[in-house]
Amino acid sequence: MNFMQRALRHLTRSKTKSLLLTLTFFLIANFVVVGFSISSAAAQAKTETRRKMNPVIAFQVDFDAWYEKYMQLEGDERKNFTSPKPDPELVRKMLADSRVKAADWMRSTVGYADGFEPVPIQRPASNEDDEDALFGTSVVMSETISGSGQQNSQTPDMTMLGVMAPQLTKLADGTWKLASGRMLTQEEIDNGSLVAVIDKRLAEANNLSVGDFLKLKLYSDDEMKAIADPQNNNVLDLEIVGILESGEELSNDELQWASTYSNPANQVIIPQPLYMQRDLELMAQFHQANPKAQETTPEDYNPSSAIFVLNDPLEVDAFREQYGQSMDEFLVMDANDEMYQRLSKPLDTLTVFSDLIVAVVLINAVVIISLVSALTLKTRETEIGVLLSIGVSKVKIVAQLFSEVLITAMLGFILACATGSMIAGRVGEQALAMQVQENQNNSAQSGFIYSSASSDSLFNEVSQEEVTASYHAGVNAVILIQIFLLGIGVVFVSTLIPSLMVLRFNPKKILMSQN
Repeated sequence: MNFMQRALRHLTRSKTKSLLLTLTFFLIANFVVVGFSISSAAAQAKTETRRKMNPVIAFQVDFDAWYEKYMQLEGDERKNFTSPKPDPELVRKMLADSRVKAADWMRSTVGYADGFEPVPIQRPASNEDDEDALFGTSVVMSETISGSGQQNSQTPDMTMLGVMAPQLTKLADGTWKLASGRMLTQEEIDNGSLVAVIDKRLAEANNLSVGDFLKLKLYSDDEMKAIADPQNNNVLDLEIVGILESGEELSNDELQWASTYSNPANQVIIPQPLYMQRDLELMAQFHQANPKAQETTPEDYNPSSAIFVLNDPLEVDAFREQYGQSMDEFLVMDANDEMYQRLSKPLDTLTVFSDLIVAVVLINAVVIISLVSALTLKTRETEIGVLLSIGVSKVKIVAQLFSEVLITAMLGFILACATGSMIAGRVGEQALAMQVQENQNNSAQSGFIYSSASSDSLFNEVSQEEVTASYHAGVNAVILIQIFLLGIGVVFVSTLIPSLMVLRFNPKKILMSQN
């Protein structure tokens, strides 16, 4: 008779003991099922939360951390402690990643129309009288070239978007569409070519088309009086290679205060290296005339942020982990983390709660089953002594003991899979509702984190209701496999101590003691 047959016979003979042992495993398994189900459902809900969020990553300065450090410095240290910018080489590596769908790596600067008319802002008619007071005598302060604090009566009327990469997010999401021509190429951007892409409304207002030329001034005539410009670096004579069709408009609130250059129709896309080359020349000439002025370096023209849109929201964390290793300590890759952490906090609490339940139950299970097995082993010394005396190996006896406990454990776990699923659903939903309510009651105003306007517009909102709707605690195939593997582990550890006792048994001493 093999050890499995002996195990089954012993269980059928000791019905009460077998039933109690099965009931013990049934109760233990219910807690384990509840814990695993809640933990799995919370993880799945977090995944669905990330899936509902736009896969946008803003590579930018962590203003809170930087400002905290800044306030700790004094004197020259504070003066020289400048805000960091994303490393251009790292950004280029990220742009080349196949997971990146689009990116905004650019620097916005105001400029002046030369020989053409910007598209005027159509302000609400009801505020016409106020407009004269607010905008009729508008001046701009320039401390760059014209001198410290000198007023300049000529106001900027154009916005130059100096791009470092052509795969812009607004082209990818359809906000911008090419009405004619093409977008700048990476080669044109790297070479600083004299090319530009303009808005269709600006083109129509000035009867411009692809192939025509457009002149922009970096500085006003008043500002340029401070230096001589023999090479005419102040004027960009740009060939129009593309015309964009855009539905972007200023809101009524923005119209009340907006300057002409704020009009989306007056945006001109140019290569950022072109602007850098020309402005560096002008700054060098200005520095010669004003030696006390601070010198300008090429690094000053690097964009202060880079916005990436990935193909899949679930790739966000892996993408950040890969490229976040070599960042400056005051730079972050923000993927709308503030909202994600706020929404995920109740789920994280549930995960900790469920993991704690599983850990406590398993420890207690090992202790209880080990104690029960050790105590029952003393009552079976005669049986074990007889088996040893007729030549049954100690290994087979240990295997019999293991099989007896394993059979009752599997029966208890099978029964618990049905009841545990129902319990997990109710307990999980109640616990999640309590955590959500507590999270909403205790949520304080979050600290300010600097974020570019581009990333703000690309981030989307996900409600707490959407997150909780994706939470469903239940039993699936993965959880079943985990439970049964865990059950085998518990049985193995529980029978380890009794097994050591069996290995020390001497059949002759056992049988003689019975006499």
